Amino acid sequence: MAAGLVVAGIAATPASAAAASAATESPEQVCGPGYHRVQDGHRAMKTREGAVFGHVYLMYDKRAGKNCVAAIKTAYRGSRTVTGASIEVRGGGRSEDVQRYRFYAETGHIDGSWKCVKYAGWTRDPDGRVEAWGGRNSWGNCGG
Repeated sequence: MAAGLVVAGIAATPASAAAASAATESPEQVCGPGYHRVQDGHRAMKTREGAVFGHVYLMYDKRAGKNCVAAIKTAYRGSRTVTGASIEVRGGGRSEDVQRYRFYAETGHIDGSWKCVKYAGWTRDPDGRVEAWGGRNSWGNCGG
């Protein structure tokens, strides 16, 4: 069920994407032990009309020096809809996870220590007609 993803040219599988449950997940649960929310690391995933379909979180594990992005649905939970999460590291790699998920998408863990990042999360309605997007298109979170 978990989709394969590519991290800086190396195939990987998001460990937690297949383990979604009916309960509301926290980004800490999605990314795993050691990951914490970072400053300026939360955005609502909104449609053009402003409806919120979920939230995207940039997470960081200081000890490991790695980032993770969790895109957690609040609309259409339990329905398989296209849901994605991505992160780009300046001068480094990129990780993206896009699949028909019931609860969330997660990028996997990518080196981000002392590097600027961009991140995004998105999801669609069951018909695939309406998309909600959230994230940051500019570089940020450059220290640590």
